[in-house]
Amino acid sequence: MTSENPIKSKKLVICACRKYRKLPQDVLDEAVKATASEGVPCEILPDLCLEAVSGRTIADGETVLACQTRAVRAMFGAEVDCLDAQKISPEAVRVAVHALATPPDWTPWFPVIDASRCVNCGKCADFCMFGVYEKVDGKFRVVHPAACKTDCPACARICPANAIIFPKSKEDRLNGALSEPVKPSPDDQTSFRERLEYRKKVRLFRDKMR
Repeated sequence: MTSENPIKSKKLVICACRKYRKLPQDVLDEAVKATASEGVPCEILPDLCLEAVSGRTIADGETVLACQTRAVRAMFGAEVDCLDAQKISPEAVRVAVHALATPPDWTPWFPVIDASRCVNCGKCADFCMFGVYEKVDGKFRVVHPAACKTDCPACARICPANAIIFPKSKEDRLNGALSEPVKPSPDDQTSFRERLEYRKKVRLFRDKMR
């Protein structure tokens, strides 16, 4: 989904780290793709460290994507909004860029997929009623994070691999706090089946009414 950027001052500043190559290529590619899709201004710098000693400053409304957030904040100020390029996943970059293009009154409640656990079963997309997930290049991804219903972590409860994280959830098994996966409970499995049956009935009803 391509959305207009209502916050024109928001911008992503990327340090390409051309000589030392500390910026993962997949993260850079996803950042460039996401900013173009969301209409977020993007500036790619060959070397942010060089920019710092050359007098460059980071303005309000600019988010920096670079390695070592502590170093970036030491150079440009403790309040700089920074994403750690060596720790962030391409999926999380896409979510972060979408947040830059989203009005400030939006509650940033959305799922993040842990790629190391995801088995690509598609249950999240089947279960979600709000179109948050889509299959892209053969894998299920969070494509429309702002479409997620605030405080609804239902998809994470039924994920068989415990791969879906809601960072703002108070439950440890849902917010990524637990190091080991937790299987869905019997109640969660029942809820999943009931929801699918309901959706099938709705689809059949709609088909008959056409």
